Amino acid sequence: MLVFSKVFVGNLHVLKRPVSVALSCWFLVIGSLSALVSAFLGRHDPAMQAWMTDGVIPAGAQYAILLFSQGITLVAALAMLQRQRGARTVYLVWGVIDIAFCLATLPVRMNVLPGALMFAVICAFLYSPKANAWFSPRKAANDACMTPA
Repeated sequence: MLVFSKVFVGNLHVLKRPVSVALSCWFLVIGSLSALVSAFLGRHDPAMQAWMTDGVIPAGAQYAILLFSQGITLVAALAMLQRQRGARTVYLVWGVIDIAFCLATLPVRMNVLPGALMFAVICAFLYSPKANAWFSPRKAANDACMTPA
């Protein structure tokens, strides 16, 4: 069921996942995987090492935080695709913590702005009325019972 845009409720009817949720989650999955690959491939890059030494935190700790953060984002996005409503909360809380942490530790705070704006847009999609209805098991069950076969 992970790959498709439909979710089965019981054996009766099929509910479609909102396009905004599907696009947001797949964007997060692909972005997290590419960030993990990029971090792995660039771990010995001199330019990356020089950029990371400008920060307050050592480079090794920055890599650990990056891996942890992208891991949380990846797991939350995959869970959201499977209609786990708590995953939205995990993504929201971790995103706020991550943005606050970046603002506190990065030397150039303007570098946080594009990511913070993208986070706000994704959260707006994930907490839209259609997404709220889709993530709500009670609302989805009521809709499934009322949908003609």
